[in-house]
Amino acid sequence: MLFFLAATVNAVIIYSLIALAAAGGFLALFFACVTVFYIGAISVAAFVISTAIISAIIAALVAIGWVGFFWVLWLGTKRSMDLAKHSLSVTGSAFSAYSSARHAHRHQELHKVSD
Repeated sequence: MLFFLAATVNAVIIYSLIALAAAGGFLALFFACVTVFYIGAISVAAFVISTAIISAIIAALVAIGWVGFFWVLWLGTKRSMDLAKHSLSVTGSAFSAYSSARHAHRHQELHKVSD
């Protein structure tokens, strides 16, 4: 009877260890699959985030380039208009001075003739 009791206890212990090993194997396989999915999801997320960041940087550089282009165009137009106003002012002053001098010279000639 002792032999049967020892064999039964031995069978129960070995069966329990085999069941734990099988369950452990299934758990190890499950966690390995979960780890693979997790690493895949992290890789996809990192790719999407880096692509979005690179696209945003390129878009910002393009927008800044256009803003800079229009700003330089605006400054060039503004300075050209200032130069044109200054040139017209100087030209108007020159014409005014010339016509005033000519008028004064004619006025002197007329007074000389009448005297």
